[in-house]
Amino acid sequence: MRAAAAPPASAPAVRPSPSAGQLASVERAIRRMRDHLGETQCLTDHAEAGLFSPFHFHRVFRGVTSVTPARFLAALRMAEAQRMMIRGSPRVTDVCTAVGYASLGTFTTQFTRLVGMSPSRFKALVDRHGDRGIGEVVDASGLTGPDGPTGPGQAAEITGRATGTAPADAVLFTGLFPHGVPQDLPVACAVTAATATVRLRPPADADHHVLAVCFDRATRVADALDDPAGARRSVATTRAPTHGSFRLRLRTPALSDPPIVLALPLLLARDATGPVTAPVAAVVAAVATDPG
Repeated sequence: MRAAAAPPASAPAVRPSPSAGQLASVERAIRRMRDHLGETQCLTDHAEAGLFSPFHFHRVFRGVTSVTPARFLAALRMAEAQRMMIRGSPRVTDVCTAVGYASLGTFTTQFTRLVGMSPSRFKALVDRHGDRGIGEVVDASGLTGPDGPTGPGQAAEITGRATGTAPADAVLFTGLFPHGVPQDLPVACAVTAATATVRLRPPADADHHVLAVCFDRATRVADALDDPAGARRSVATTRAPTHGSFRLRLRTPALSDPPIVLALPLLLARDATGPVTAPVAAVVAAVATDPG
């Protein structure tokens, strides 16, 4: 019997582009967050920098960044904590205080949740794998394939391609999330060459976002993690269709993009010596824009 033709892809909802004034407001607030990471900050501080009332600013900020100001600030702090450890800060307690946490326990819990491992484990893996290229780590992990993962539970239901500027020899990490930022594990993931087809299987019960990040294979692991301006990566995001295809337009990260804090290459390196499980593969792909 002849198979029925697949229905056309649903048109994902398009979020209105922010106005120049809204974008400028959010960027002023983000610069203030960066300049005062070690200090106590609240919504009123952010709104004052953005020149809006707290209620209006919160709505504008979330509309521009897809994340709340508090979560964005948490991501900035975790990204800076990683950079301090990569650059040789010897004591986690010093890092904790420098990025605005009064409690070492709270800092460790937040770091572990957002980065994917404890601070001490992070430091140990940076020392061991920081000089390796991302391509080498990806190859050792066994996660790549011409069209992404093909194991149990990875049947393709939506497919996509990346467009835009990317190195000829690049790796694309793509995750499917219930929100516009990678918060918690993705519900599906793929690790592919930048030019390959991405295949993901979305759950049928909710809308999802496709989030992706692209690195040159030669980029050192330490350099990929210590990259506050996003000079060594391209990112892309789009609403996921319920079926059919999607397109990822790679671009240079903007100031309003939440930083990437999941320690993607270290998670790969950590698990490269053993069997790669579905949860590990999911964590590895959760890196398009970072949770806040």
